[in-house]
Amino acid sequence: MKNLPIARSGKNKNLLVLLILLLLFFSTLSSGFASSKEEILKYKVRNPKVSRIIHKIIIVNRGKFTVNNIRVWIPIVKNETPYHFAIINSITTNHQYDFESDLSNNTYIFWQINSMLPGEMFTAKIEYSLLSFDVWYTVNADLVGSYFKESLLYRSYTQPEQFIESNDPLIVETARSIAGNETNPHTLALKIADFVSKYLKYKVQDNEQGAKWALEHGEGDCSEFSYLFTALCRACGIPARVKAGFAFHSNVEETEFGHMWAEYYLPNYGWIPVDLTWNQLCGQDSLHFSMLQTFPIKYPYDTVFIEYSAFPNANIEAFQTIKISLGSIADFENFHLAHLTYNAIHETKNVESLYFLATLMGAGIFTPEDYTSLEKAIEEFDITVQQSLETNDLNGIQQAYTQIRYISSLAEGVIFKCGIMLTLTVLIIILIVYAVSWRRHKIEAEFIS
Repeated sequence: MKNLPIARSGKNKNLLVLLILLLLFFSTLSSGFASSKEEILKYKVRNPKVSRIIHKIIIVNRGKFTVNNIRVWIPIVKNETPYHFAIINSITTNHQYDFESDLSNNTYIFWQINSMLPGEMFTAKIEYSLLSFDVWYTVNADLVGSYFKESLLYRSYTQPEQFIESNDPLIVETARSIAGNETNPHTLALKIADFVSKYLKYKVQDNEQGAKWALEHGEGDCSEFSYLFTALCRACGIPARVKAGFAFHSNVEETEFGHMWAEYYLPNYGWIPVDLTWNQLCGQDSLHFSMLQTFPIKYPYDTVFIEYSAFPNANIEAFQTIKISLGSIADFENFHLAHLTYNAIHETKNVESLYFLATLMGAGIFTPEDYTSLEKAIEEFDITVQQSLETNDLNGIQQAYTQIRYISSLAEGVIFKCGIMLTLTVLIIILIVYAVSWRRHKIEAEFIS
């Protein structure tokens, strides 16, 4: 009997300890939720486009002597979400090839050719299927984080390199003049973009000239615009890099030239595209296809790199054509992430049309709660797409597709309610007008009588 109170006391202590542990657990859990960082909307992915690109390269020995030890690198278009998915359908060539990569994650098709006789020709044809998107960033300058200046990314993309002479005194002085007292990297990058766009006159150059030359001469093509923007950003302590690849003005087009644009890095947002010769800020359209970024395997940036050993008067000529045409989503039937992304983003056109109609019909006035829910649902969809593409999450994209179908129904419901409210409003106005008119006629009749 004497042991019972002791046993009960021990049991009470155990219960008390368990209760305290549970309270601590839930307190920690709730504080963890409270301190968790809410995902921000960085960009919107729209306008899916399926294309086919054929890249043809011909290299000819026009000289009188044999050229030895020819090395050819052709960078390829790869998957680069959220901008594009890529499939290489075929590589047709008259020599054996291999693949190489560099430290900047660029990938090349590589040929090692022992010799080319006078008049001999090298040919290669790469055929792609590409699913691309318009991607436009929604940067809030107040949400841009701070740079970790000891990181490899920061140190790599703020240092000078060939054609990007960010430590040149003239470039440093110009960067300081542009910056003034501005410290926000996003706002400062936009100021630099504005300066470069207004300062440089577009003029095609036969050779790559670089940032310093562009600043001294006030002219250049897409390369010089990109080099100068990148150099000025780096001089201001903003990580920046150039991108090279293909770009087109229409869905069906043929060109002999590659294209270059730039990107700057913002904490919490990532790499922000800027194409100053195409007037694209904070995003890029679905007709840009990246092949190269900073620190390529060879300089200058190009869509074909050639090295060889020969006499000084050797005459090697290279030609290329890049042709784009409309493709079919059936090309991506077995690429499930790409196919599902296409389906989800394709639905946004209908949803945005419905949203515009709801706004036009006064949804913000007639059904403000539903209208707010619709706006929030669209933002949640965009964040789901963003997270899924950044992690290649197939289930996430499937969830996004389910979300956008629901949003479409939600928007239709909002429009239906607005239609009823508008109809009632019109009827009430008609009744009021009728009542006022009837009252006026009655008064006039009484006055006459």
